This record gives sequence, C-alpha cells and structure tokens, in this order.
Amino acid sequence: MPRLFHTLLAGLSLSGLVFLAACTDGEHPAPPRSTTQAASSVPVQRNVLLSEGLIRFARVHKRLLPVAKRACQNAHPEQEAARCAFQFVVALDRGNPPDAKFTRDGSGRPVIIFNHAMVKFLKTDDEFALVMAHEMSHQIARHITRGQEEVLRGAMNSAKTAKAEGRDVNQAARSGAQQALASYTKQFEFEADRNGTILMMEAGYTPDDAITLLNRLPKSSERTSRHPADPERIDRVRRLAQQIRASRSTGRKVPLLF
Repeated sequence: MPRLFHTLLAGLSLSGLVFLAACTDGEHPAPPRSTTQAASSVPVQRNVLLSEGLIRFARVHKRLLPVAKRACQNAHPEQEAARCAFQFVVALDRGNPPDAKFTRDGSGRPVIIFNHAMVKFLKTDDEFALVMAHEMSHQIARHITRGQEEVLRGAMNSAKTAKAEGRDVNQAARSGAQQALASYTKQFEFEADRNGTILMMEAGYTPDDAITLLNRLPKSSERTSRHPADPERIDRVRRLAQQIRASRSTGRKVPLLF
C-alpha cells in the first residue's frame, strides 16, 4: 500500500482536504507577539466600531489567556510550550463576512485569526470570550491534526475497498475523504463549543446570551455544511451552562474533555 498511500496523500493535498483549516486565500500571516501588536497594526482612527472591538478583543484576551493556557498545559503536559502558545491575528480582509478561525501559519505554528468584520460584529465581552474560547479549544484539542488523520483514514479505507472491488480508486478515495470531512467537522464544532463554554465560564464570562450571536451570523452553504444547526448548538451551550452552575453549587466541576 505505500504507493497508494502517497498517491492519495498527494491527491488530497491538492484538493485542500488534508490541510483542513480554513486559510485566508492562501496567505499565512506571521502571528504577532502579542494581541496589542495585532490591534495596533489596524488603522482604527476613523472606525469607531472597529476601535471599540479591538479594545474588547485585548481586554478579553488578557483575561481568558491564563485560563486557556492552564487547560492546555494540563491536557498536554508532555508537549513543547509552542503547543500552548496562542497566537492571534486580526486580518484586514475588508468586504468579507465576519469570521474567526483556527489555522496554521506558513511555518506550521497554530494561529487564531479574527477578521476585521468579526471584531466589529461582536457586541459584548461575553461574545468575544465565547468565540475566542471556542477557537482556543480547537487548538488545544489538536483538531487540525486529528482532522487530517480522519480524512486520510476515510480515503484509505474507501480506496482499499474500491481496489478489491475493481472500482476507481481515486474517485473512491475522494468520496471517502469527503464523507470523513463532513462527519468529523460537526463533531469537532460540538467539542469546541463544549470546552469553550467551560473555559469562558472559568474566566468569569457567561455564554447564555452570547451564544445567540449564531443567529446574527450570515448564513452560507459552506457554514451550513461544516457546522451543526444553530438552534441545536445554542440549546447545548445553554444546557451546559446550567449544568456548570449546578455543579459549582455542590463544589464540583464539569471536566474539560481534551
């Protein structure tokens, strides 16, 4: 199978399925050393909404970062410090809809990108905390690496079956990869919602109203296909918040699952 493996890997890379994070038009910005540097690089003098958003961004980042780093280090005590180095970038992609994503830069370092429309879109500290904690949870859970593994596994399994049955191996591999992609992305979103909710509440934020920002986000076919239905996500987060509060009242904690 070595030759088949390399053929599939090359094909999936070309189709954009192996590198699963949503990149910014092929560009990989170098992460700034701090959130302040990211914010100061944006011309905000004539944009009040963006200026207010960047202030919230920096304030929430400062409060949430120690909580996320502690959770990351507990989840990966044997890993290098880079695994828990949360790099943030504010991307100047004017004209695009609000977006936040966890990806990798050109050197392979994890980076969390908020585009400038998202910075303007989020209205409260709780909303910033919810989105930021969600993307941090993707990083802690190694969702890019795990996603690559799932896609490749789906492609390989489909290709092996197709070869045994005399069908087109490449077509079967693409189909298997697509099925794996659809399956795991929604599961990963639920995982990031769950762990992100716990992280933001540990930092003192409340998700109950913030999660309704999903209702305000523009709908798109890609978002619908890659993410769970918004009402289900909203309901899950609110029920989890109630569970966390009930556990706290009895001196217990809802565990992070990384």
